[in-house]
Order: sequence, then structure tokens, then C-alpha cells
Amino acid sequence: MDALTIEADHQISFGESYALLYAFTLAFYVPAIVALRTQPYYSYTPAYLAFMTLPPILAMVTLVLVHDPSARWLRTIGKALLFAVTSMIGGAALFLSTSFLLVFLGPAFEARNFGPLQVGIGVIMVLFVLPLVLTAVSLVRRFRVGALAEAAVVLCAIAAFTWIGWVILSQQGKLSDLLRKDQVSYLVGGVLWYIPAYSLVGTLVRSSGVL
Repeated sequence: MDALTIEADHQISFGESYALLYAFTLAFYVPAIVALRTQPYYSYTPAYLAFMTLPPILAMVTLVLVHDPSARWLRTIGKALLFAVTSMIGGAALFLSTSFLLVFLGPAFEARNFGPLQVGIGVIMVLFVLPLVLTAVSLVRRFRVGALAEAAVVLCAIAAFTWIGWVILSQQGKLSDLLRKDQVSYLVGGVLWYIPAYSLVGTLVRSSGVL
């Protein structure tokens, strides 16, 4: 287990936990979105559903293995899976409870006419990504192999988040030129909405000590 523990002597903060969980989830999520093209459009086959559900589970397992391992490997995996399932349920609830905002944002997206909404959406995006930026800086300053590896993952997540946000807000280019409609829907919704919700709930679950 020691080989899997990158920063065993460093207790990660709430913000770092959120940032790492977001970055790890996105690292698994983007390849999964690309792989959806191998499945029929909105088919929800077992493989299709696996591509959608495995990334957050694998991300939580990675985070727990690295930063919160137990004495026994199987116990660590079990704890990570329990965290992941609980966080997915909580994240989905948070996602659904705030999705009513899409009723107001939907017409603006369809008409490609944001107006003042661009400012509000931009502020929300900054709040989502700020913990990732702060975590990346903190990891680089530690200047250890493990921390630098995590910093690279976080920086890639920041780049992906920024690019997708820029495409949406600036209306320059279309994701549909690269991806199928269902892939675009899940990518945008995941990066800007569901993954932040999952990461927030997942961090709360890990920090609570209840499980």
C-alpha cells in the first residue's frame, strides 16, 4: 500500500480533495465520453451505462488509494466504493435539485443569445474551477514526484474546463463538429454541472467521517 500512497504524510484539505476528485473524475470521464461513439445513439446498453458510471467510481478509488488508504488493500477498495456510490447518489440529487436553472438557461442556449447570462455563468464557472487552480499551485510548490503528477492531472482538468467554457460562452466553434449530440450533452453537463456536484458531495462524504 505504501507504493500507492503519494502523499501519506500530507493531509489534504477540503479544497484539495474537491479539486483532486474533480480532476480524477474528468481524467476518466473524457475517454469514456469519446468511447460512447462505439455505442448506438442514446442506447443505454450495459456498455453505454458503464461508460457513464465508471469514471466517478474509479476517481474515488484513486483518491482513496492515494490519500486515505487502510491497512488492508481490500478494505481500502471497499471504503472507496462505498464513498463513490454514496457520493454518486448525493451528487445526482444535488444535480437534479439545481437543474431547474436549465429552464431559464435553455432558451438562451438555443437562441445563442446570452446577454447578461454570460456574466452569471462565467462567475459560476470561476467558482467551480478556483479550487483546482489553488490546488495546482499548492501541489507544484511541494515539488515532489507524486504531487507534481497530481498537479499535471489537475492542470489538464483546468485546461479542459476552460476550453469547454470558452466554447460555450464565446460561441466560437461547436463541440458538435467533433462529437455526437449525446456526447456533447454529457460532456458539457458533466464538466460544468454533474462533476462539480459529485466532487463536492464526495468531499463532504470523505470529510464527514460518517462512513
